[in-house]
Amino acid sequence: MVGVPDRLKAVRYAQQRGLSLRRASWLLQTSRSMLVYRHLQPDKDAVLLDAMRSVSSRHPSWGYRRVTAWLREKGVNASNNRVRRLWQEHGFSAHWRRRRRKIRTGARLNPVPHTPNRVWCMDFAEDRLESGHRFQVLLVKDEASAYCVGSPVAPSFKGVDVEQRLHEMAMEHGTPDYIRCDNGSQFIAFVVQRWAERNGIRMAHIDPGKPWQNGAAESMVAAYRREVLNAELFYSVHEAQVITDRWRRMYNEERPHSRLNYKPPVSAYKTVDRTAWA
Repeated sequence: MVGVPDRLKAVRYAQQRGLSLRRASWLLQTSRSMLVYRHLQPDKDAVLLDAMRSVSSRHPSWGYRRVTAWLREKGVNASNNRVRRLWQEHGFSAHWRRRRRKIRTGARLNPVPHTPNRVWCMDFAEDRLESGHRFQVLLVKDEASAYCVGSPVAPSFKGVDVEQRLHEMAMEHGTPDYIRCDNGSQFIAFVVQRWAERNGIRMAHIDPGKPWQNGAAESMVAAYRREVLNAELFYSVHEAQVITDRWRRMYNEERPHSRLNYKPPVSAYKTVDRTAWA
């Protein structure tokens, strides 16, 4: 009998059989103080555990690293090891599939997003309302800072709609040098190409069949789907827009981003001066 818990059980059993506490402890080589000791660590972890439950219930797709960064931003004293220990002990889990192992090919994206507002990327996310009607979300992201510059929602988007929404975002945040996107009909439309040319923006279309070349946009669409589309039920396009705007503010100003050393994107984003518009 080696383990301390087993020895303590044996001491209590010996007491029930009539031995004194002193005699039973001596025979089983167990300190009497261990029988009355109360662990203090659960009391110390109680506040942190409540905070972890609160964050995990609101963001069930987050793992312990992102939860740790969130708590630190809120002023909670929490280390990665401590949060990981509680995460495992109390059965927390991120409710989404495990990532597949990535293979490095050595390929580089061109253009490279060195500074904020140099390269934007965009892609669509799609879902259905409770009534069954489809709606789309145009997610536009600054690649260097991971800042979401826009997320308009509509039943559908045509080329002229994409042009108008990009124009509004550029007026608010300044014009990028490049916009990376796939070869969807809305992105290769003449009105979008003409708008980009008029304002000195180059459209960096990815190669057909290679979505990894627009990985930053794909990553944001995946996060949006996990945290909004898979978590909410929408009854109207307006409701979807309100919830999306709320998520975008949280994503930009509060949500820790792994690529930014678990800081929110707003900490890395800097709005550049607006250019002149024709």
